[in-house]
Amino acid sequence: MSKRINVILVPGEGGDSKQFSLSIFWMKVVALMFFLAVVVIAIGASTYTILARKALDFSRLQTENTRLEMENHRIIRVAREVDQGRKILAQIIRSLGGHLDLGRSMSNTDSLTLSEAMSESSVNSDLDYFLEGNSYAIDNIFGFGLPTQMPVQGFISQKFSEDHIFPDRSHRGIDIAGKTGSAILAAASGRTVFSGWTPYYGNCIIVAHTDGYLTFYGHNQLNLKDVSVEVLQSEPIAMLGNSGNSSAPHLHFEIWKDGVPVDPMEFVRMDLD
Repeated sequence: MSKRINVILVPGEGGDSKQFSLSIFWMKVVALMFFLAVVVIAIGASTYTILARKALDFSRLQTENTRLEMENHRIIRVAREVDQGRKILAQIIRSLGGHLDLGRSMSNTDSLTLSEAMSESSVNSDLDYFLEGNSYAIDNIFGFGLPTQMPVQGFISQKFSEDHIFPDRSHRGIDIAGKTGSAILAAASGRTVFSGWTPYYGNCIIVAHTDGYLTFYGHNQLNLKDVSVEVLQSEPIAMLGNSGNSSAPHLHFEIWKDGVPVDPMEFVRMDLD
């Protein structure tokens, strides 16, 4: 027979007393269950706190990961733009003879290093439009994408030539003799990537076009367009002159395709006298 505890309740005003008999075994069971319930609640509360903290940390990590991914994409985009800018500037340097500094202004007494020229040439993501092409340009490639516009009225005084044995003797463009102050027209629509002074070509402008084309206009009397300006085909961009190392008024005109000079006479339409 299990042990029991008798509890007698005696009213204070002389009423009938009440007696309860409690089993010690069941009292222990109830106490154990209460203890287990407290332990479970404590463990649950602790586990919830840990999980909530981990969930908060996970949310923070997700936010940080998203930020890092965005930053990584931005770095990749900037690196691609810088790479494009370097390629364009490398073409410009080669077009200018490979050993010339790009000028800061119309004065030949103030020149830039290549890194400074890159920062001032304003080559940015907008140039992707001209380097990667677009459907309108592709659909209208003859009139829009290719440099087919003869840039100035006049006659060809020197043709394109390449000397692979003595590269310094090469003439990577054509010279068009004309009247001083004549309008020089953009050979195709594009964006100016250089406009300034170089010791040899004087005032010059370089325009980037779709599909990797660059056009070069040198010995200008005056440049009419600044750097990073959109121009349309046949739009005046400079005035013919005799600046730089030049013996008579003429335009030195070059076309480059993917970093290689090509004969402009294979592109321009001879519709001007």
